Amino acid sequence: MNTSVNEPTMYEKRRLERHTLSASLEVYDLDKGCHLGRVVDLHTEGLMLLSDQPIVLFKRYALQVSLPMTLNGMSDFYLDAESLWHRESIAGGQHWTGMHFVELPEDARKCIEKMVASR
Repeated sequence: MNTSVNEPTMYEKRRLERHTLSASLEVYDLDKGCHLGRVVDLHTEGLMLLSDQPIVLFKRYALQVSLPMTLNGMSDFYLDAESLWHRESIAGGQHWTGMHFVELPEDARKCIEKMVASR
């Protein structure tokens, strides 16, 4: 890998440890009213999404994240995120997308913190 001195690598840019989830969190695009994909890993600043369709880059999304259980009295939470990168899976047919939270309400943050702590 050839990286210039001034260009940080992906690993240097990542400030928080990513946490893989054992439960499936389904994600919906509230603006289009459609299923977007599912969360692969998560932390309080963003998530990695696995989807069947490529996600438009550098776009802000209003998202609903559905929980497979009730957590802090909630079965889903809402947030705004921007898509920063994507790549097609090795097998093809699915797409990985990195999303950064732009707006994360406190109730959503508490759910994420609890999921990350309990993994």
